[in-house]
Parts: sequence; structure tokens; C-alpha cells
Amino acid sequence: MRFFLDANMPYSSKDIFKNFGLVNHAGDIGLARATDREIIEYATERKAILVTKDLEFANVLIYPINSHSGVVVLKLPFYFTAKQINNALKEFLSSLDVKKLENAVTIVELGRYRMRR
Repeated sequence: MRFFLDANMPYSSKDIFKNFGLVNHAGDIGLARATDREIIEYATERKAILVTKDLEFANVLIYPINSHSGVVVLKLPFYFTAKQINNALKEFLSSLDVKKLENAVTIVELGRYRMRR
């Protein structure tokens, strides 16, 4: 399984996803200033699940579920530190079978998540 972390995700989040498969961060590959369209295209071409804090990616009218390999949107307080974001990610990933993230849009909030397939 592959994951692609958007530029708005802490770089340290890469360590959390290493246990689940290949992971890249937008900053590693020169996409730190890329448009949303470039980000989703990069993830889709590589069959990677996009992990982001950008709520626009949860809009299924703009990014229909069948148009990408999966999107995880973190809807957390804007003031969260990297450590708090990573703790929320760890809690979320330990609460489900990660394979369910494929071909779905998942919105992660504190202590819960919603998934559209």
C-alpha cells in the first residue's frame, strides 16, 4: 500500500505510515508548492492514498471517489502541533483495517472518522 502526504502535513508523519507501506511527502519530490490538481494527479498516478489537511479533497463533486486511489482528510484544530497531529493519526490508524482506506474518502476528526466508498 502506498501513501502520499500533502505539503500541509508534518514531515514527521512519514514515520507513522512506514509500517503500512511506501510513503512519500510532497516536500521530498518537489511538490511543496503544487496545486491541488497536481497533488491528486501525482497520488492517483502512483495508486497512493493521499493524506492531507485540505478539506477540498473531501468534496466528492470536485474529486469523485472513483477518480483517485483514496483520500484521508484530517479535520483537526488548526493550532494542533505536529505531535498532536501524529497522535491523532496513530489513534485513527490503529482503529481500523488500513486496507479500507483504498478507494474511499475518509474524514478524520478527534476520536472519530467518517468514510465514503
